[in-house]
This record gives sequence, structure tokens and C-alpha cells, in this order.
Amino acid sequence: MIELSKTSGVKNFFVLILAFLIATNIAILLNIPFLRQIIGFLFLTILPGLLILQILKLDKIGSTEKFVLSVGLSISFLMLFGLLVNNLSLSLGYETPLSTAPLLISFNIAFVVLVIIGYKINKEPIFYLPNLKLSTSEKAFLTVPILFPALSVFGMHIMNTTDNNIILMFMLFLIPIYVAFVCFFNQKFSKRLYPVVIFLISISLLFLMSLRSNHLIGVDTHTEYYFFRTTLNNLHWSIFGHSTLDACLSISLLPAIYHSILNISPEFLFKILYSLIYAVSPLAVYVLSKRYIGDSYAFLASCFFMFQHIFLYTALDSRTNTAILFFALAMMTLFNDKIDPLKKRVLFIVFMASCMVSHYSTTYIFFFVMVGTFIGIEMLSKKYTFKKVISLTIVILFFAFIFFWYSQVTERAFNEGIRFVEDTLSNLNKFFIEEMRSESMHAMLGKDITQKDIPHKIEFVFTWLTFVFIGIGIITLIRRYKEMSFPEHYFKKLDFLKEKFEVTYFVIALVCSGLLAVTVVFPYISAHYGMDRLYAVGIAILSVFFVIGGIVLSRHLKVRAYLIILLVLIPYFLCVTGVTYQMFGVPRAITLNSEGEQYDVYYIHGQEVIGAKWLYEYGADNLRIYCDGFAGPRLSLGYPIDKRPSIHGDFFKNNKTIDEGYIYLRSYNVVQEEVCVVFYPMETADITEYSHLFVGESKIYNNGGAEIWK
Repeated sequence: MIELSKTSGVKNFFVLILAFLIATNIAILLNIPFLRQIIGFLFLTILPGLLILQILKLDKIGSTEKFVLSVGLSISFLMLFGLLVNNLSLSLGYETPLSTAPLLISFNIAFVVLVIIGYKINKEPIFYLPNLKLSTSEKAFLTVPILFPALSVFGMHIMNTTDNNIILMFMLFLIPIYVAFVCFFNQKFSKRLYPVVIFLISISLLFLMSLRSNHLIGVDTHTEYYFFRTTLNNLHWSIFGHSTLDACLSISLLPAIYHSILNISPEFLFKILYSLIYAVSPLAVYVLSKRYIGDSYAFLASCFFMFQHIFLYTALDSRTNTAILFFALAMMTLFNDKIDPLKKRVLFIVFMASCMVSHYSTTYIFFFVMVGTFIGIEMLSKKYTFKKVISLTIVILFFAFIFFWYSQVTERAFNEGIRFVEDTLSNLNKFFIEEMRSESMHAMLGKDITQKDIPHKIEFVFTWLTFVFIGIGIITLIRRYKEMSFPEHYFKKLDFLKEKFEVTYFVIALVCSGLLAVTVVFPYISAHYGMDRLYAVGIAILSVFFVIGGIVLSRHLKVRAYLIILLVLIPYFLCVTGVTYQMFGVPRAITLNSEGEQYDVYYIHGQEVIGAKWLYEYGADNLRIYCDGFAGPRLSLGYPIDKRPSIHGDFFKNNKTIDEGYIYLRSYNVVQEEVCVVFYPMETADITEYSHLFVGESKIYNNGGAEIWK
């Protein structure tokens, strides 16, 4: 990331690697606190990717690209090599390949082999010791962003213990102020600092949700956590639940590998791991964008990518964002002219396969993007001559991967994909039925916006302004495609472009925009696959067009491009993070409040888990547990992973008394005396309206934050 200076040669590089391997093994085998976790994390997250880069001889790419690819290739290696070791061990009759000793031996052997191959193939070290000598101005520019992670961690600790968000609010104001400062002093800002600042902002924002509460928060998160704990308990990966999640190694095999090496609390690991990994994704967007619009504008493109809801909520949607990371890495690799074509195809296929084993629906989006791109390229090739990057071979190989993994190995994901396409087509006749569209789609289209409070209206306006900027960028690309694309031809490029876009990038951008339009047009898609997920995939490509849209608009308005971009980007950031709502006294963001809908839905109190543990210890195993729609995660955290309770979360919706079983009330029911009647969209009611359901029942447990009736 910071410019690097050479060491004495490749021998020193590999001696350093072997010394690191020895130190890691000592820290793990002796279980040295802190050292095992820190060195073990680097051992898994950086080392394998670094050795693979050495073998591929990617000496010409920049240090930022090396760092990002090292992380991406390491995560790919952990999942794919881990799957290989897992299946080989099971076929040989060894049932616990994911326990620490055999896993460490497997990785040691693999890394030593990679070291030997790398030494034989490449006589130039891929990595050099960092030159940390900074100028006075560089030190001044880094003074503020280096505080962001500390403010995030300390601020969230204060929030969790005292409900005081003053430090978090300070940080969330300081970040956009600093971004604006960098933009207006970009002539003095060193280019080598951009990746550092992006990473510091990224990790600070991701920590907010990860560190909120002492327990996992989210909805799907707890189901993902169940697959991880099941894998960890069995010490091997296999098809456990016959579910679509069986296809997601990112939330089962990957965290199990990290746990075996790091030996930390499973719940804390699952809370923090994906934020640490996904923190490099804005750097992929930065690298992808700077080739076309330069470093300072690419910095804004990466900020726009970070300032999205789904980015901030990575801890709640780990498998999706892991797959999006691999999509971004595939795109970054595809459009890097410093990587030769053969190695580019190898990396693209690796990231394609890694996306596939991370999340099924994101993979389907990736596949449709590739299919649409191939068709578009073939159509344009009839009129223009240019270098084709996406071939029919890649598309067929991608489909073969999908069919093998989703249909032959894990089964459910392929069938669900086929069923989704069939249902989408069969529901085309319901295009004009308003109820067929999702709540998020209604919100995006402004349903009942006049009845919303002021911060909702502000967010609606600035969200649509970001869409307008992207739209202007895409329309400019279409209208002036000869000047913005086709670098093989001698069309004069637009002056704000550093380089022209490749034709493939041009087509991918159009396909991503088209997929977003299709989601709006076909109501079934918006209702059954969140548009925010599709948008999160597309924004890895489209972030650059948000900036281009701002540049084009600024020229019509005759104002500085940075100013008009920041006038949209900063208020949008304040809306997404919940700061705007906080200023108007509306408790929106769970990271800033201990009240409000997000808090009521997602936050898990320690008393709720303690109550669930009591019920497991003293309750009858054969009796059902009745509760409201969001109590299930609280109960699951209180039970051993192999003793999942029979939970019925529609108790208040059904509004029927029970003959036998337990009624579990969470903090929201006990303290605020309200219940969730309908899960989504959330409908609540006063618990006194359901007092008849408790007639004849006795309260057998109460700790102030959870009650149990029987």
C-alpha cells in the first residue's frame, strides 16, 4: 500500500517467510495469547496469497494491488484447499480434518511447497520491506485518519456500556470532513496515502456493526452461525442441513478454519471476521477506478462504495459480501493491463470459483453479468474491432462450475435458482399489482414519502441524487462511447478520463445497469431477491460512474467537480449512517441508539441469552417454545448447536392458546411490553392485547430482560 523499497533479494524474502512459519507454529502450538491470534490471522489471511503472487510473478502490479490480491487469494486458498483437505481426509476415514493439529500440518506442507515452487520460478521477491519514511505533509495528512479505527472501537465500547454515542457521532462527522479536506487539497495530498486512508475509513465503518452488542445481531446471521458451529462441532465440512446454505463455504468451512488456528470465541470470531476481510473491497474499487479517472476521483468512487447500507451491514450479511468481494476482485483483475492474459484468466477463474462457493445468488448475478457481457461483446464485434476479454469458454466454464457445485454436490442451490427463474416468468402478468413489489422497492419509489418524517425525506432525495449521478455517467458513456471506450481506435478521449474504458467494461456497466432496471420491471424479483444485494454487486462497477456523473454535471453548472460530488456524497453518508436521523431526534441506526426499530429487531441482550440457557438446562426437551417473530435468534444462542429447540415464532400472529409448551418473552416483550406480530414488514402490538394467551399459564422464570411461561 505504501511504496516499498527492495530488500537484499529473494533469498532473504523466503528466509523471512520460513521464519514467520516457525514463529506461527510456536505461537499456535504453545497457545500464546494475543500472539497466536495476531500472527495466526496474518498466517491465514496474507501468507498464502502472497506466495501465490510470487509463483505467478506479478512483479509489475502496484503495492495496493498486491495487498488486495494477497487477501483475496488467501481467502480463496483457505476455502478451496480446505475443501480438498477436508474431502480427502474423509475419504481416507479421518473424521476430524479441521482440528488444529492436522489443519496446521496441512497448511505447513502446502506453504512449504508454495515457497519451494516460488523460489524455483521467480528470482525476484514479490514483496519488499516497507519504506515508512514520511514527509511532514504526509504525517499531517495521516494524523486524523489513523484515529478512525480507535474512535470506532472505543466509541462502540462506550455506546455498549453507557448508551452514549457522542464519540461515534464525532467520528461520523469527522470522516466526511476529512474526505472533503483531502479533495480540496488533493494537489498536496500524496498519492501513496489514498489506499491507507481508504482502508482506515473502511475498517472503522465496518467495526461499527461488528462490535455492537456482545452477541451476534441480525436475522440470517444466526442461521449462518449455526452452519459454522455445526462444522466446528463435527470438525469437518459436509452437507448438514440440505439447505442452500450448504453451498456457502464462506459461512461454514472458512470460519471453522480460522477458529482452529486462532482459538478465539466462536461468536466473537463470526462477528468480526467478515469485517476484517471485507475491509479490502473498497481498495479493489479504488484500483479499478483510478486507471480511468485518476487517484483523487477514484478515492471518491471508493468512498461512495463504502457509504452504502449493505457495506456498513457486512456483519449482518457475511456470505453476500464475501461473494461481492470476489466479484470486485475478478473485475479488478480483468481490467489490469499489468497482468498478462494467461495469468489474468487464471486469477479470474479462481475468483469466479471463490464467489461460487461463497454465495449462490450473488454467483447467479455474476453469471448473468458474464452472459450479458458476452452477448454484448459479440454484437459490438460485428461493427468494431477490439480485444475480447470475455469468451464463450469462460461462460461455459462458469456454468459448468455452477452446475457441478450447486446441482451435483450441494443440490439445493441449483434447484432454487431454476425455480426462481420459473416463478419470475410465471408472475409477469402481475406487473401492475402493487403488492407484488417488495417494501424496499416501495420505499425506493417513494411510496407514502409525504407521510414520512424529515430525515426519511432527506435520505430519499439524496439516494435518488446518487442514482441520477450514476445515470448521467452511464448516459454519457452511451452517448460518447467512442470517446470513452474503444482504446484500440483513435477516437479522442474525454479530457477527464485518464484512460478510455475497455469495451468489456463498457458492456459490463450497461449489463449491471440493465439488471437493476430488470429488478424494477419484474416485481417478483424485487419481492424475493433484495434489490440492495443486486445494487451492491453492480456498484463495484458503477461507482466510477457516480463520479463521472458528478464531473459531467459540474461542467454544465460551471462549478468545481469536487464540490458538486461532495454536496451529494456527504449528506448521503450522513443519512446512511443514521446521523441525519439522530440530528432530528429519530432513533434509526442501531449503531447510534438503544431504541428504535433496528434496535428492537436486531439487538440481543445478555439477559435474553441467559434466559434461553436456563430454559435449555431446566426445560423439557420435547416441548415446543412459542415466541414472537424475532425471538428465535435469542433462543438459538442459548442452546448447544446440536440441541436446537423447536421454535414457533408465529405465536402472536396465530393468536391461539397452547395446550402445552413454553412461552418465551424477549426484552422487547418484557421491558417495552410490545410484541412482533408480523415478521416482515414488521407489525407490532401491545402485549396486553394478547393477555388471553397467558390465561392458565404460569411465569416460571424472570430475569428482568426475559420471561418464560408454562
